[in-house]
Amino acid sequence: MTTSKSEKIKHLEIILKISERCNINCSYCYVFNMGNSLATDSPPVISLDNVLALRGFFERSAAENEIEVIQVDFHGGEPLMMKKDRFDQMCDILRQGDYSGSRLELALQTNGILIDDEWISLFEKHKVHASISIDGPKHINDRYRLDRKGKSTYEGTIHGLRMLQNAWKQGRLPGEPGILSVANPTANGAEIYHHFANVLKCQHFDFLIPDAHHDDDIDGIGIGRFMNEALDAWFADGRSEIFVRIFNTYLGTMLSNQFYRVIGMSANVESAYAFTVTADGLLRIDDTLRSTSDEIFNAIGHLSELSLSGVLNSPNVKEYLSLNSELPSDCADCVWNKICHGGRLVNRFSRANRFNNKTVFCSSMRLFLSRAASHLITAGIDEETIMKNIQK
Repeated sequence: MTTSKSEKIKHLEIILKISERCNINCSYCYVFNMGNSLATDSPPVISLDNVLALRGFFERSAAENEIEVIQVDFHGGEPLMMKKDRFDQMCDILRQGDYSGSRLELALQTNGILIDDEWISLFEKHKVHASISIDGPKHINDRYRLDRKGKSTYEGTIHGLRMLQNAWKQGRLPGEPGILSVANPTANGAEIYHHFANVLKCQHFDFLIPDAHHDDDIDGIGIGRFMNEALDAWFADGRSEIFVRIFNTYLGTMLSNQFYRVIGMSANVESAYAFTVTADGLLRIDDTLRSTSDEIFNAIGHLSELSLSGVLNSPNVKEYLSLNSELPSDCADCVWNKICHGGRLVNRFSRANRFNNKTVFCSSMRLFLSRAASHLITAGIDEETIMKNIQK
């Protein structure tokens, strides 16, 4: 696949591993606890030379292509384990790039525990949109998200969230802090929804499907129950200002023949690309695929040697895009195949068949999508319209 300056790319996103270490130990973490040693074998923190290499990659890519938005997501490990002066320098380097008219956006995903006034000032200075990772109230969050001494992370995370919320209300941050939460098959989805929306007063959050695949021992139906409980609570709440990305995305698809994208969950959109860059400056595809230990996650190359056109023409990316556009054979007759598209690649994986499997959460997705359609019909949307849109 090649691009030209006349071909507009809407969104180029890099998940940048600025710290390959973490101050907590989530049992489900695909970075540290799913049998892959890439993070611990990598430098603890990204060097400024590799940040400069990333800037150069963006500049070359923007010169070759018309890119509307370039987004950098600061990830880890825990990104705030990077020292503040290094973070400041990193953001300065990225902000000083010549991106040929492309808009640069900086975002950060954190457990929130290390947030203090100095971090808030840095987010304000560099216009960094920060979001929090938390899984619900204390008794649920602390099932999986404990520190390295086995102690609760809940209070520290809430303290960080409150600091972000207060700074946003003061007009110091570019966007309202959101929440990312891993869907939990043993929890009550409605309880989690109400905790985020009513206790934590968060208006933007998302439920992530776990990074499990067919070789894992998982509860394939519990995720569907969780999602339906949360979805029912969202509809019962009825506040339009509450945006739950996974809900809004799939409902939007049912209401329109335009295909909405959930990164890593639906078919690839030609004008949007997302890649991972580890602290050693090597570029890879979808970060969740590291847990498969499949060769598709091998490094494409170092940032200093790459441009976007070269990345898109690499064997790994060509295979990745092809897999995202191909329907698993198990899904051919499913009514939901145009909207689910077999699920995320990580959820489709098995060592026996690689990615030619339906999602390991197929039963859950059927439950969830059926419930979503039912809510729309109850709200007065014609069933024929929904069916026409999901089959486009």
